[in-house]
Amino acid sequence: MKSESSFRLSRRAFLRFVLLGGIGAGATIIYKQAEPVGVAKMLPWMLRGELARLTAPPSRVALAACASYDADVLGSFRGAWRDANAPDLNGARVVLKPNLVDYVGSNPSYTNPRVVQAMIQLAREMGARQIVVADGTTFRRDAQAILDATGYAAMLAREKVDFVDLNYDDLVTIPLRGGFTGLQTLFVAKTIRDADLFVSMPKLKTHHWTQISGSVKNLFGIVPGIKYGWPKNTLHIQGIPAFLAELANSLPTRGGAVVDGIVGMEGDGPLFGAPVASGALVVGADLLAVDATCARLMEFDPAQIDYLSFAAWAGVGAIDESKIDLVGEPLTKLQRAFARPPQMG
Repeated sequence: MKSESSFRLSRRAFLRFVLLGGIGAGATIIYKQAEPVGVAKMLPWMLRGELARLTAPPSRVALAACASYDADVLGSFRGAWRDANAPDLNGARVVLKPNLVDYVGSNPSYTNPRVVQAMIQLAREMGARQIVVADGTTFRRDAQAILDATGYAAMLAREKVDFVDLNYDDLVTIPLRGGFTGLQTLFVAKTIRDADLFVSMPKLKTHHWTQISGSVKNLFGIVPGIKYGWPKNTLHIQGIPAFLAELANSLPTRGGAVVDGIVGMEGDGPLFGAPVASGALVVGADLLAVDATCARLMEFDPAQIDYLSFAAWAGVGAIDESKIDLVGEPLTKLQRAFARPPQMG
């Protein structure tokens, strides 16, 4: 059994090792996530992250202002999608994945259907071959009640777009490429695997487990409840930051993100927080860079958010301001100080 002094020494050595990888503020976070697997496995992650910080071009993220859901959301999308150098949708089978975590009265916990409607219309303008809206809801086993209550059912009927419940979709396995969790493969919905382009469309909000709930946390909805249960907590035992890094690193198709921050949610997220009129849309292809920008919009430090700090250290994406090419509206114009979520024991 290791002595207390040897544990402290190994921890100090680990922290020096992490600091060599260019992450300072999040070193303790990374230690908690990575220490159980040992330095031999961590070294490739750190080297990949350091190489990305030294050589990768900046990730482009676009900020657009949109005062309300009754404004020209589609017009805001056109400019932001172009400015973000987002993927071409011509001829693509596009899957749009909103956050439909649940419907709790007037709490703005879900991606507003008008934002998804605007993305549907933009995809059509750009020549998408097929458009599907899909999610695997977190708590309820039947998504129809959420679709009805949130206005999605009526919107999708008007737009003649199908909804796929990813909790019950055909299952396929994908390889997990990062090695962050110890899992080799993961079951996901076939609709995600077969897409040409996957767009994560979360709500800008706080979350009691991850501080913010952005485009990466939204990936939990591609994991089928029929296999992993509701609310999919069986996957949390891998460590939420490590599992989210694995998801972001192993998406089987090209991806991008559009964040609904027209009205965000602060405080007791992901369900019971209060609305914040942010008037913002965030668009980009690098999900980590998008989420880091969302954190700054909320006046949070991305380096102090567990999943962002760990994934950036491991080279999954960019969170440093120097590695994010922010275009469109100035960040300071749209920033709002969000109330932090309660800490979970």
